[in-house]
Parts: sequence; structure tokens; C-alpha cells
Amino acid sequence: MTPILVDTSVWVDHFRAHNTGLVSLLGMDRVMMHPMVLGELACGTPPSRTQTLRDLGRLQQMPQANLREVLAFIEQERLFGLGCGLVDLSLLASTLMTPGAELWTLDRRLGDLAQRFGVTYRPPIH
Repeated sequence: MTPILVDTSVWVDHFRAHNTGLVSLLGMDRVMMHPMVLGELACGTPPSRTQTLRDLGRLQQMPQANLREVLAFIEQERLFGLGCGLVDLSLLASTLMTPGAELWTLDRRLGDLAQRFGVTYRPPIH
């Protein structure tokens, strides 16, 4: 099964309006967590905050590109000035270094880059 890195934007949307597609992926154990996503969510107020953060921290962890790798990736692929920050590009780099992984985001700019690199997750339309 293809592992899916779920971006912060998808989690926030899910917390606001239950996302059955995300629930389905969780049930199939396909959702990966990245420390940066968990950190961004910890900066906010997810429902049942303590329990939610604990549960998210127990998800399968995405291999993490280190800062040197992310900076080299930014330079090599000329990803500067495109409106994506360090966290977004860290998620993209981590997805690319994980065989078969895809990235699910609602962020347009990050989504465009994920598409450029062929790692976009597109949830099924119901």
C-alpha cells in the first residue's frame, strides 16, 4: 500500500469538517506523520488537543530529510521564490526520499510542487 504523508492543511480541514477519505486511510494504516506536521499541529488547537497530539504522534513516522538535504534540494531544483517555506519543502523532500510515498496537501503551491515531482496524492471523489 502506498504510504501517504498528510500535510497540516489536510489535518486542519479534517478537524473542522470530518474528512471520510482521511479516516479511511487511517483505517488502512496508510497515513504517515512527519515531525514538522506534528509540530505545526501542536502550535494550534486541535480538538481534544492532548489526546489528538498523542494519537498523531503514534502514527507511522515518515523518514525525515535533514536540513542539509533540504537546502541542497532547494538549490538543485531551484525551489526558491515559489511561495513555499522550509516546512513545506521539508515535507516534499521527505516524501521524495520515501519509496512510493505520496503527499496529500490542500496548499496550492505545495500541491503544484508535489505534482511537478509526481508525488501528489489525489483522494478518490465520492
